[in-house]
Amino acid sequence: MIGLSVLLCGSTFLALRTGKETEGELRIASGSFIEGIRILQKKKGVTLWDLTANRADFESEDRAKLSSVSIALQKSDVVLFANKGVYNLSDKSFTTDSAVRADGKDYKITADSVDFTVASGNIETGGRVKMEGKGFEVEGKGLKAETEKKVKILDDVKAIFHK
Repeated sequence: MIGLSVLLCGSTFLALRTGKETEGELRIASGSFIEGIRILQKKKGVTLWDLTANRADFESEDRAKLSSVSIALQKSDVVLFANKGVYNLSDKSFTTDSAVRADGKDYKITADSVDFTVASGNIETGGRVKMEGKGFEVEGKGLKAETEKKVKILDDVKAIFHK
């Protein structure tokens, strides 16, 4: 028994010492949680987006409730912040019905909810939106943001331009 314990501890030490990551599928049961989670989406070695959260509580094998979330979108140089949201591992999407802030280089967007689809890189909301930048403020209802840095506010648009 002691020999088996020493063998298991030794092999665990060697596996950790090599620094190699294990490849394979991670299985997580409902009711499990992870603290300090980070999810990277890469394409051809280039990071497309980087999601971090303080905690992920798994509702099921493919859905996790996240808290204190930030998503950095490298291509458009935007970072989204939300207090909470749900990440769907099977369709790789993030949804929140809480307030969201998006900080870009020259602007800030606030919205009361957001849906982020990883495959397309699109961000949408049907709720209230406010965008502030150098010399302007725009408010309205509904938003669509595409990967080409196009942002459309869909309805009830009000704009103020400052000198």
